[in-house]
Amino acid sequence: MKPAIDRCAGILLLLYLLGAAGCSLPRQPLQALTPDVVQLTVGETAEDASPTAAQSLAQASEPARTLASAATSPTPPEIATPTQAAEPAQSNLQPLCAGSQCVYASPLWLSPPIQQPHNDQVDASYRFGSTQDKQRDPHHGVELLNPFGTPVLAAGDGRIVVAGDDKETRYSLYPNYYGNLVVIQHDLPAGSQADDQQFPGGALPVPIYTLYAHLSEISVHEGQRVQAGEEIGRVGMTGAATGSHLHFEVRLGENTYQAARNPELWLAPHADSTGVQGGVLAGRVLDAQGKPIQVEGVVIQYLGEDPDGPVLAETYLNAYEEKALLGLSPWGESFAVGDLPPGWYRVNFPYNGMQNQLAEVLPGQITVVTFQFAE
Repeated sequence: MKPAIDRCAGILLLLYLLGAAGCSLPRQPLQALTPDVVQLTVGETAEDASPTAAQSLAQASEPARTLASAATSPTPPEIATPTQAAEPAQSNLQPLCAGSQCVYASPLWLSPPIQQPHNDQVDASYRFGSTQDKQRDPHHGVELLNPFGTPVLAAGDGRIVVAGDDKETRYSLYPNYYGNLVVIQHDLPAGSQADDQQFPGGALPVPIYTLYAHLSEISVHEGQRVQAGEEIGRVGMTGAATGSHLHFEVRLGENTYQAARNPELWLAPHADSTGVQGGVLAGRVLDAQGKPIQVEGVVIQYLGEDPDGPVLAETYLNAYEEKALLGLSPWGESFAVGDLPPGWYRVNFPYNGMQNQLAEVLPGQITVVTFQFAE
C-alpha cells in the first residue's frame, strides 16, 4: 500500500512543480503560407466563376487585415545622401502570403542615382518595359529627367567595370546607343543570403550591376571601388538621347542588355514628411501553365488606409511590352510600380472581362499580386 501512496505523492509533486514553473504545451511555430493562386476559366470573371473559384477570389480580394498585422513594418531606412549609403534591407526573410498575394521583405537597397534638390523621381511616361505608345523601343531601364551637368551618384557600393562609351563595345541594341556610360558591379547587402531567398520567380541571379548612360562627363575609372552616393559622372545627352537625362538600369547575373530588370523593384522608395517609407507593388499575370500573359490597360488605384474608400489616385501602365522581359527571376512579374505610399490598392485590367484584386502595400516592402487563368 505504501509504494502506491508514494507513487501518487510523487505524481502530485511533479504536477505541482510543473505548474509552479509555468510549463505549458509547446506551440507550433509560425510558418509562411504558400500563395493559393486563384484560377478562373478563360472567359469568366469572379462573378461568373464556379462557387469555389468565386469564393477564393473574393477571399483574395478582401482586405487582408491578418496579413497587415502579421507583417511588422521595419523602421524606414533613410534615403541615401552623397555621404551615406542606403541601409541594406534584410532580404532573406520568408514571405507573408494570403490568398493570391505575398509581401516580401525586399532587396530595396539601391539609392537613387540622382539626389535632391535635383529630380530623383523615375519618369512615369517611359517606365521599364514600356514603349511610350509604340513610339520607342521597349525600355530596359528608367529615366530620371535632369538638366545637363547634374551630378550622377553610385546607387550602391561596388567596383567600376565599365567607364567609357559604347562605340566599340555594344551594351544595348546598337553601337553608340548609350553614349558615355558607367557600369558598377555591386556587393550584396550585408545579411543577404542569395541562395536562401524565397522569390516567386526563382533564385536571385548574381552578380548585380547598375548602368548609368548618356553621361556628359565620367569621373571614375575601371577597377575603382566606389561607395553609395559617390559621384561617378554628370547628366548629359550622349548617344541616342533626345534630351538631357540619366538612363538607369539594373542588370542581374551578367552585364548584358537582356539581363535588365525593373529598377523600381530595387530602388529604395522615398519617405514621406513623417519619415514613413513607400513600398512597391508588382503583378504576375499567368496562364494555366504558369506562363506570363501580356495585358494592357492596367489601372492601379490608390485607396489610402480604407480598402473600401474612394479612389485617391490612379497609375496607368501595361504589362512589359517585350515578351522577353515578362516573368523573369527573381520576381517573375508582368508589371511593377515603385515608390508608392503605403496603403490599400486595387489592381484592375481587362482580360476576358474586368479583373481586379485588392492589395496592401507596406513600408519598404514588395507586394506581389498573382492572377492566374485556367484554360
